[in-house]
Amino acid sequence: MNDDYKNQNITIGIELIDNPEWMGGMLYLRNLSLSLASLPIENRPIIRLLGPQPIITRFLDECNAHEIFREQTGETLLDRVLRKLGWNKASHNPIDVVYPGFGTTIPGAVTMRWIPDFQHRHLPELFSTQEIAARDASINALANSFGTVVFSSKVAANDFQRFFPGHRAIPRVWHFFSPIQLAPAAPPSRLHQEHRIPEKYLYLPNQFWAHKNHITVLKALVTLRDQYRITAPLVCSGAQSDRRNSSHFSKLLEFIREYNLTDQVWFLGLVPRAEQLDVFRRAAAVVQPSLFEGWSTVVEDTRAIGRPIFLSDIPVHREQAPPTGSFFPPESHERLAALLAETWAHLSPGPDLDAEAAALKQTRMQVRESALEFCRIAREALEAKELPK
Repeated sequence: MNDDYKNQNITIGIELIDNPEWMGGMLYLRNLSLSLASLPIENRPIIRLLGPQPIITRFLDECNAHEIFREQTGETLLDRVLRKLGWNKASHNPIDVVYPGFGTTIPGAVTMRWIPDFQHRHLPELFSTQEIAARDASINALANSFGTVVFSSKVAANDFQRFFPGHRAIPRVWHFFSPIQLAPAAPPSRLHQEHRIPEKYLYLPNQFWAHKNHITVLKALVTLRDQYRITAPLVCSGAQSDRRNSSHFSKLLEFIREYNLTDQVWFLGLVPRAEQLDVFRRAAAVVQPSLFEGWSTVVEDTRAIGRPIFLSDIPVHREQAPPTGSFFPPESHERLAALLAETWAHLSPGPDLDAEAAALKQTRMQVRESALEFCRIAREALEAKELPK
């Protein structure tokens, strides 16, 4: 029997964050909120957005979601007036489940925790000894406590079982998908015009952290140009700093100057989500060279838009398995260059409206199923609270 109708009886509080240095986490929580809100009314939980009001307002503004979440919270004109007077509706309509456990405490609510990945165990050279110890201590405390811990991938859940055997926590895997809404095709955005982005380009939308592995793509561009006589423009977006490696971005710029790539690489910095999606859909292809991911937002955005993607052959990317993907060893710029040489002449700039429509149809089903699965995990966590310990 399908009991997803029970979702109506639970209230889920989602802690939003606004951290440009961790876009993956910010988009993860936004995507979760939008996915739950997209469920049919008969399968939809009540959703409460938690966090400082400016963060919630920015999310609603950037995702054009005021009406969606007004409906979810049932906020009326009277409610808004009372809120301005200091009355908190959430306190009068208790929250059952809080996620992902970043610090919001709701009396009587079950808190589900989230562990995206174990990057510090796989790439310890990118962390200080103190940070590794702090992460392990935090995860160990969760592992030894009763409650639900959500992982973004089977890869991460398997790591948890391996690194923390004998845990009391209940591990669950939840895969997110990108509930992207695309506007009708329009002229190139302000970004294209201001930055004079060429019509045909590759897009690399990763923050400039060392493990995101931009250097492999830059080396591939050099090989592609010098060995295959192909010049492929590259457009990059994302925060240009790495708190763990302050010189990382400057070293990439130095490489670009040394190998005469200056006229071939565009840096957009942090861009509004709507404009980023325009860069996505107009790209000839997306490149995701990361050495490590919890569950790549880049891959899911590309899947939702239907663009080709060249991605590093790491376990989580294989688990994501985008239908338009071509894999290369993450540290082999030669293989990436060869792939680009084989396909560049056949890649066309977007938007491809037919591919977008097909991707949208598939993504809607995946978003719905993933939202229902999250609700099942939340209901299970809530029911476990009621069982005798």
